[in-house]
Amino acid sequence: MEIIIYSTTTCAFCHVLTAWLDKQNIPYTKKNTDEDESALAEFMSVNDGNLGVPFTVIKDGSGNETKILGFDQPKFKQALGI
Repeated sequence: MEIIIYSTTTCAFCHVLTAWLDKQNIPYTKKNTDEDESALAEFMSVNDGNLGVPFTVIKDGSGNETKILGFDQPKFKQALGI
């Protein structure tokens, strides 16, 4: 499983999300769209028109993707099977 979080340095919910994942011992990759132009370009290509952050893409081992806008804990629990 691969988890990619697109965030900004000033996003409070991004910090809440990463703290929650850390507490669950779930690894992730965080990409700051306001500091990295390539991360911003990647974010724009996967966000389905959603400009809000955090925007998370969860890829399972079968090639399926779950995209979550914001920090919706029930959606994360369902997507992560916890």
